[in-house]
Amino acid sequence: MDNSKRSSMLHKLKILQWPMYVICVLCYMLTLFHRITPAIMGPDLMADLSLGAVAFGFMGMAFTWIYAFAQAPVGTMLDSLGARRGLTAILIIAAIGSLVFSLAENFTVLIIGRILLAVAVSGFLIGGAKIISAWFTTRQYPMLWGIFMGLGSLGSVLGTAPLRTLMSFTGWRTALFGIAVFSLILAVVTYILLRDQPAERGLLTPDELHGETAVVAAISEESGQEKVPFTAVLKMPVLWLIGLLSLGVNSSSQTFGSMWEGIYLTDALTLSKEISGDILSWYAWGLFAGCILSGAVVRKIGSKKTMVLGCILFLFNWLWIALQPATISITELSFFNFLMGSLQMLVISTTFIYIREVMPTSRLGTAMGIVNSFAWIFGAGLFQQIWGIIINAVSDGIKPYPVYAFQVTLWLQVIMICLGVICSIVLYRKDFGGKE
Repeated sequence: MDNSKRSSMLHKLKILQWPMYVICVLCYMLTLFHRITPAIMGPDLMADLSLGAVAFGFMGMAFTWIYAFAQAPVGTMLDSLGARRGLTAILIIAAIGSLVFSLAENFTVLIIGRILLAVAVSGFLIGGAKIISAWFTTRQYPMLWGIFMGLGSLGSVLGTAPLRTLMSFTGWRTALFGIAVFSLILAVVTYILLRDQPAERGLLTPDELHGETAVVAAISEESGQEKVPFTAVLKMPVLWLIGLLSLGVNSSSQTFGSMWEGIYLTDALTLSKEISGDILSWYAWGLFAGCILSGAVVRKIGSKKTMVLGCILFLFNWLWIALQPATISITELSFFNFLMGSLQMLVISTTFIYIREVMPTSRLGTAMGIVNSFAWIFGAGLFQQIWGIIINAVSDGIKPYPVYAFQVTLWLQVIMICLGVICSIVLYRKDFGGKE
């Protein structure tokens, strides 16, 4: 290919790839927004619909388990249908889920709305991974992936103090209705602008245009074989190790930061809703910082070392609050939340970078779906309900919930985080084909 034609293709690639990148970021923002809103809406939902701790915990478990169980089938759907049609479909489902949730007058309808949202948001991360992998070079991927997750995590920021401010004027129902309208508009834009592969626009792959060599996956696609069998992906030990690692981190940060911390702050520490929202916003900003940081750290020390470092630091940060749940100050809580969010996403973002290093592109969605399903089913989903049961049992169902009820659950998570640390060390010591 002559240089003029290559330059023309590169120019066209740059024009097309960035709008798609922005669309994927906006989609992923919805995932983080809907994930964290119960922490802010919790007190209002419990008051408006007369929910107790067990019911509130079940709402969290229903969302998280459906989100988890949907990961693998939605990931496979995105592999089969392509990111463009798949993302359009789940954006429409997200719009319907937000609408149903906003109109809920009883617990049943509330759960239906959260289930629809869970199905929808289960695919935004995977869809983004497929688009970024297809439209950017192998060398660009770690940094752009971290930025993607970082910018997407701003959805968590919008779901804390800004959402609380909006709710003070409009109420939680109107706020969710507005998100439904936004999701529907984004579905239309996605269908119009997104494309699954550069070849659909007459372009070579980004690696070919930039003269770069892609990292060879641990499982390669043989000539003439369209896709690696699903069973081959399912049997990879590396995916289950990553799943256990993610379970330890997710069952801690998602259960606390995205579900129960709002109740802990207002009940156990008797803080106002406004102060609680401010504290939780530090968790959201931490998610953003951790994602942005992950790409740079991976390029500097490699994905395996980043996972080990992140898990160990996450454990020390968690011990900070577990050792002083009744006396920790507002300043310390803010700093703890920032570190919890940043270290969580440093680890989780890096696991997806590592998956991309060991998996073929055609099964990237399936592999990410399997890992996410495992981590969320047995991690955040199960533990959100476990927290509700423990808190209710320790407190005898008496509100406001006392601090010692939360102390039991915090130490439970120490055990789970230690499991994550062990898995990260095993991944580091064994060669599964990842780049170091």
